[in-house]
Amino acid sequence: MEMEYITHSPDVSLPMDEQHVMAVGFFDGVHLGHQSLLQQAKAIAKKEGLKFTVMTFDPHPHEIIKQETDRRYITPLDSKLQRISAFGADKIFVITFNSSFASIPADTFIRKYMIGLHAKHVVVGFDFTFGHKAQGDVEYLRQFSKDHSFEVTVMAKMTQCNQKISSTLIRNLIRVGDVHLIPHYLGKHYEIRGAFVESSSQSFRIDPKYVMPKPGLYQVEIQTCGTTTKGLLYCGDESCMVSSRSIVPQTGEDITVKFLQRSASKMPVTR
Repeated sequence: MEMEYITHSPDVSLPMDEQHVMAVGFFDGVHLGHQSLLQQAKAIAKKEGLKFTVMTFDPHPHEIIKQETDRRYITPLDSKLQRISAFGADKIFVITFNSSFASIPADTFIRKYMIGLHAKHVVVGFDFTFGHKAQGDVEYLRQFSKDHSFEVTVMAKMTQCNQKISSTLIRNLIRVGDVHLIPHYLGKHYEIRGAFVESSSQSFRIDPKYVMPKPGLYQVEIQTCGTTTKGLLYCGDESCMVSSRSIVPQTGEDITVKFLQRSASKMPVTR
């Protein structure tokens, strides 16, 4: 699997000269709806004997267009790419979403980043928009493809528990602490990654781009150095601390914390 990072410019060189089936989207969280889209693109690629590729973007458009300087993610870029790669993509295109890219017209986006990349078939979600001020939508894409050299598949809305599966819904559930509901929409428990600050403490630092649950105590699954154990995690306003007798932290040691459910206790964790 290859990664291709692309920054838009009028003369940018595009790294694909053979036909392929391309899934396109932001894919924060790679939730059940995203997974269905990726699986569909992969199935079409297999049927047509073509490579399966994925196009995603970084950062989120709102960081550029709405200047959201504190934008948080279910899966920051590295985590997102790892989850996408698990679906067997032959290549992932990561487009830098900057002001220059945000200003291109919808037809230019199609000509340059779909036709220009030799995509034979494009798979998108029902609410996919693109181009300057989101002027392009799935109907525009369908109509454009009829006169050009590619096909389009649009995935329908997916629901669970009578709610649309979306990254926005999942982020909101995390923020209010309803982490036990996340698997219904994400397909797995929500997790964050970080590293221990020092050996004498079970506090750890995380990527500040992660969406964090509301302050409180959570039952979690903790992974360190190939060891998995159950424990507790206290989320404060600015710090996190885990509690588990099985953990002897080392400074800089990586840790993955999987949120299982919010604890009824209000007391912070201490060693």
